[in-house]
Amino acid sequence: MQGKLFWISLILLGLALEGVAVYYQYVLNEPPCILCIHFRLLLVLLILFSLFGLFFRKNRAGRLIVSGALFLTFAGMCERAYQLLGTEKGFVKGECAATLNFPEWIAVDKWMPSFFEPWTSCGYTPKLFFNITMAEALSVFSFVMLLLAIMMLIAGLRRSEQEY
Repeated sequence: MQGKLFWISLILLGLALEGVAVYYQYVLNEPPCILCIHFRLLLVLLILFSLFGLFFRKNRAGRLIVSGALFLTFAGMCERAYQLLGTEKGFVKGECAATLNFPEWIAVDKWMPSFFEPWTSCGYTPKLFFNITMAEALSVFSFVMLLLAIMMLIAGLRRSEQEY
């Protein structure tokens, strides 16, 4: 299940979603909010962990560690998507700052402001297609990917048990 094609597919998926974000920001003039930037950062983690998965795909311990890291990444995506959807629909009341306020050692908004700097406050996401908002699509995507990560972990643990 976690062969070369699988990991390359995850890398391409992460890159494609980052490309969609940039397209919406610069071509369609849809400014990103802080939650959108958080999601972009989680997509960077998806790409990085998938690269590790590609490299360690033949190592049982490596696969389990990467699968666990992806599980945490997708759980984070679910939480951020829920916050974004809740802010958009009004069932989550919270403050959405205009800056990331990350420490200097990871100040990605300062290092790459054209990609990681929030431009607007939260509360609105653009419509993608069929009247589905980006927040709705990200929520479904995140949940499906979290289920995939759970299946990866279970498969990896089962395989480990069977090999002993």
